[in-house]
Amino acid sequence: MDTAVLKGKCRKLCSPWKGPGVISKKLSAYLYQVKLRNSVFVVNHDRMMPCRDRRLPAWIVQHRSQDQVDPDNLEDEELHCVCEKPWQGRFMIQCDFCDKWYHGSCVNISPSDALDIDKYRCGACRKNIS
Repeated sequence: MDTAVLKGKCRKLCSPWKGPGVISKKLSAYLYQVKLRNSVFVVNHDRMMPCRDRRLPAWIVQHRSQDQVDPDNLEDEELHCVCEKPWQGRFMIQCDFCDKWYHGSCVNISPSDALDIDKYRCGACRKNIS
């Protein structure tokens, strides 16, 4: 941890360096949840910089190896639309209530329209409400 404070620098604006961390979750456009070796905290994006160390700590290397996915297991979890066709790189949207995936073209939603939707409800879930 860097505890040295330069003259003329505000301690609150120039937070000390706590070592390399791993972004564990994006909370908003500007806030990220960062995991250090023994702690987790929230940080603003303008306070982060990519780690340029040549040798990463062992706990980060281990964390990276745990996050890598085996390509053989991906075949079982392929995304399929209700039209029974796979993802194939096309835009898809997930219903926030039943967790089923739909091609945007199958439900008449464009990628730009999807940005304005807070929670998407598919046709089947809309019928269940009525």
